[in-house]
Amino acid sequence: MIASAAAALVTSLAVALQGPQIQPGVDYSALPPDPSEKAQKISAAKVDLMKALELAQSAGGGTAAQADARVGADGTITYEIIVLGPGITKRAVVNGSTGAVVVANVDAAGAVKAALAKVDGIVESVVSDFAADPPTWVVNVLAGGKSHSVTISAVDGSVVSDTMNGRMPGIDAQGELVETGSGLSYIDIVEGTGKQPAGPQSVVKVHYTGYLVDGSKFDSSVDRGQPIDFPLGQVIKGWTEGVGSMKVGGKRKLIIPYKLAYGEQGRPPVIPARAMLVFDVELIDVVRDGPAAPAP
Repeated sequence: MIASAAAALVTSLAVALQGPQIQPGVDYSALPPDPSEKAQKISAAKVDLMKALELAQSAGGGTAAQADARVGADGTITYEIIVLGPGITKRAVVNGSTGAVVVANVDAAGAVKAALAKVDGIVESVVSDFAADPPTWVVNVLAGGKSHSVTISAVDGSVVSDTMNGRMPGIDAQGELVETGSGLSYIDIVEGTGKQPAGPQSVVKVHYTGYLVDGSKFDSSVDRGQPIDFPLGQVIKGWTEGVGSMKVGGKRKLIIPYKLAYGEQGRPPVIPARAMLVFDVELIDVVRDGPAAPAP
């Protein structure tokens, strides 16, 4: 949202959310490899695709359902092969030079056991990510009032990472949850001591990060390293109210119901219909004050 950040927030806080979405796993830094060059590199590998399929099926104990030859930045060839075995799908990686095979042999039950050894709690879910390197299982464990996403290597069952998540995405705010009459909720992360905007015509400077309730980050001035200025009265209602009652220097988590955000329709493809939004906002400055808001 920010070479045109101010304009985006002035109109809807979502102008830059429109347009094509970045796809995971796609290299946007260069053109796709030349087919002739790629064919030459693959054909030079000591292990061809047919041999890689045989090796993967033997090591994985099943039938290959998908195979893909990958050319590394250094020219090395690997084959990523999905093998369907009894009751489980496995990802095998075959080295095109040596024929060495790495197979994701840890099943969901093994991943859960490994996760519980790391975090003692109640397992909520377990999901495979065979496209990861190494292939992994992600086990969500509820413990101590938090949700832990424990990533387990599907190759050897080791713990790759343990990420602790609060109920809401973004900064882990521990303060009191305040709900206003409009339906807006907020938690003060840091209470400001500076000036408070006089009313909706005030122009403020803020840093912010916005999330959907599933934790998906859809926009962030913090990531861009550039705060934005905007008139309080020309953004979504949840921002007008939530930022308008802050003081300079304050940081606040805003939980904005869809009626105070983008309504019934949302802003596809990024903001779903009837979407509650969560923002971490820092009020940096009141750039210009307008008339004071009328007394209630």
